[in-house]
Amino acid sequence: AELVLEISSACREQDIGASQINEAIQQLDQVTQQNANASEQISTTSELLARQAGELQGSIDYFRLKDEVPARQGVTAPVAQRSVAARPVTYMPAPKPKAKPKARMKPNSMADQKARLAGFALDLSQGGPDADDADFGSTVA
Repeated sequence: AELVLEISSACREQDIGASQINEAIQQLDQVTQQNANASEQISTTSELLARQAGELQGSIDYFRLKDEVPARQGVTAPVAQRSVAARPVTYMPAPKPKAKPKARMKPNSMADQKARLAGFALDLSQGGPDADDADFGSTVA
């Protein structure tokens, strides 16, 4: 009878140990799945960033001077001096439409949105091309 009790106790301990091992394996499986998901997200993000970097480089190349050496090669281009004095831009308020006196507008109402989109008018009659404009052009053929 004593031997049967010892065998029963040993079986119970083995069962508890097997349950603990099973739980640990399940936790490892969850961590592995989380790592796989994180790895996939990082991979997707890096591909997106690489594509955006290429697009940004293309945008920057548009504004590159013909004689300019790219900074990636370790050579910095001299800063061009403006030959013509910069003229200030005059901002004029946008013409206001004649309307009835407005009651207090609700935030994010249609009237509030239209009021925010009214903007302002620029007086572009004083500007014009200067000597530096010819230096800029598309390097992409």
